Amino acid sequence: MTRLGRSTPLLCLSVLTWAAPASATQYEVGAAQTHTSPCALFAQVTLQPGDVVLVDAGTYTDACQITQSGSAQAPIVMKGAPGPRPVFDATGLDLSGSGSTPRAIFQFTGASHWRVSHLELKNASGSGANGAAFRATAGSDDDVVSDNSIHDNQDGLMSDGSGTFTITGNEIFHNGAGDGQSHNMYLDSDTVRIVGNYIHDSNGGQNVKLRVHYAEVLYNLIFHAGNYEMDLIQGSPLTDEPNSNVVLIGNVVVRNPMAANDGQTIVYGSDNPSQTGRNGNFYAINNTFVMTASANRLVHAIAVPAGEKIVFLDNIVHATVAGTDMSYDATTAALFTGSNNWVTTGVTSPSGLTGTVGGADPGFVSATDWHLTSTSPARDKGTTALSYVDGTGAMQSGTPTSEFADLGGGAYGTIARLQDGTIDLGAFEYGTPEGGAPDGGAPEGGAGADASSGGSDAGSANDSGVSTMPVEGGSGQADSGNGARSGASSGCGCRVSGDGAGAGAGGAAVIALAAAFASRRRRRRAS
Repeated sequence: MTRLGRSTPLLCLSVLTWAAPASATQYEVGAAQTHTSPCALFAQVTLQPGDVVLVDAGTYTDACQITQSGSAQAPIVMKGAPGPRPVFDATGLDLSGSGSTPRAIFQFTGASHWRVSHLELKNASGSGANGAAFRATAGSDDDVVSDNSIHDNQDGLMSDGSGTFTITGNEIFHNGAGDGQSHNMYLDSDTVRIVGNYIHDSNGGQNVKLRVHYAEVLYNLIFHAGNYEMDLIQGSPLTDEPNSNVVLIGNVVVRNPMAANDGQTIVYGSDNPSQTGRNGNFYAINNTFVMTASANRLVHAIAVPAGEKIVFLDNIVHATVAGTDMSYDATTAALFTGSNNWVTTGVTSPSGLTGTVGGADPGFVSATDWHLTSTSPARDKGTTALSYVDGTGAMQSGTPTSEFADLGGGAYGTIARLQDGTIDLGAFEYGTPEGGAPDGGAPEGGAGADASSGGSDAGSANDSGVSTMPVEGGSGQADSGNGARSGASSGCGCRVSGDGAGAGAGGAAVIALAAAFASRRRRRRAS
């Protein structure tokens, strides 16, 4: 089949700026404008590369498919005006995906090169129990969503059949229909980059569910899922290809003590033992993992192809209670390789890990602040040999250069990680100015009502795919379809969340970042 081009790692080129072409137009939309909503504008105007859609504050109650595209050099920008985020409330809409009806508030249907920021999207639902805030589908490529509040939808973000989808600096929470089969994000793309987000409290499902060829999950706070924290699984044919790798760098992953399937924090490989898992390695570098219930197991590997590994370097694995373990079973334990990890005493470290250090206390600032104190035993214990293989098969540096940060005012993103010689273990380097820890409260404007519940996870790109999701003991639970086919980079030290308008230094950085990697991955390959 013909495939969208693979990407090189996301580059942080802060000196780059994006300038709209001379013919670009800025459209203001809102109750007092000619066009009363973005969807009304899209229905009446053919946007051109470089155009900007500035959304006034207020509440919008429509949804639509987006079919127009920008270009790699001049993406189309849609952003909230400075001040409170405009609210897109889909209450009462049936986002069924039938005919021209979208399955999301904003559905990129073959629409490429978009930058969408500083919006709040909530209460998306549909008869298939998979209405989403954003969905990328039908060959859309190089779309970036940043600095948004995405909550109380049946699915937060979805993709199927798309090229590269980048998700940066958002708060994504309490999405899911409460059925365990809809999630904060459920993505099926060639390449996904998830950078500097606060992803938490999924409603019954996973915080992050990926059936993508290649994924970079960098510098996020992933907290208290209703089910697994992360599901890194098969999505044929994309994950059948070589180098279907997943890399986690600099994340904080905190297990929910009340989660369903509490024995599986991260599932890697397949969600069905009868289906071959993803054909790639799982790299975990400088993450902080916190397990909070005695039944917790950090990783469960299912049906992983021969030769693929769990590469584990410079992480902190801390258990707040006795009885936890790093591996779900002996099969999972045998896949671990790596070194220089800190592991709480009593948690078994797989034999493939060397140079493991540990103790009772990793030296966090507090139980809810995972920065290190000056006396932390995880300080200066890292290795300089940090690398991973990307989705093209190229070796990349795995050295973390950023950290997750609460930027204030409901904004999240990254700050540069201090480089002071020997690296510390975990997601934070001692001495880096702290960006603060999220307080777990509602975003600006407040959280909406719970998303509607019930229904199976029905409907995929072609409304047909069926897969299974394991429950404790490895048996399957139906997870049919999802609006997806059931299935950014470590070199960036930039703040990835935009300012109030999605512009300024942060917004310009996002545009520059996306343009940089998009322009470098136009090549196409056949497989």
